[in-house]
Amino acid sequence: MGGISVLILISILSAIFYFFVAIFLILMAYLLFTYVFESIALMQIYKNAHDSGYWQAWIPFYNKYLLGKAAHSNRLGGILALNNCLIILLGFYFYHFQSFHAVLFVVFLLLLLCGFILDCFLSHKIFKQVSARYADILTLFSVLSLGVLRVIFLFLIRKSSSIDV
Repeated sequence: MGGISVLILISILSAIFYFFVAIFLILMAYLLFTYVFESIALMQIYKNAHDSGYWQAWIPFYNKYLLGKAAHSNRLGGILALNNCLIILLGFYFYHFQSFHAVLFVVFLLLLLCGFILDCFLSHKIFKQVSARYADILTLFSVLSLGVLRVIFLFLIRKSSSIDV
């Protein structure tokens, strides 16, 4: 009888483990998806503006500054780039030292929220350059989809000539 309970416990623990592995893989796929589509969109926006440094859209963190520059908010783009650096550093801290501090975790969550808000705000400013009529709707769908549609919308409007850098 003891063997059956051990088997049940092992199966429950392995199911929990696979659940967390699946969540991790989904998050990594989301990050890769948003990075690639946002970089392609920014590269095309800067290429349309005849900027010779359009390839810089592929540089991590700097592409957030370029997003701010395309939205005519260099300062907010720099803040967003710094915010993403802090998120990576805190994530590395939590992973490497495997210690949990409630205050740092709250700061981590607030940085994630601020990064999401800044991404949506800067994208909204770019949407307004293309179409002031639909910018609010695109931003609403971007927020409701937790940012997935934001990069798709940026990708779709990347060839618009009305975006000036």
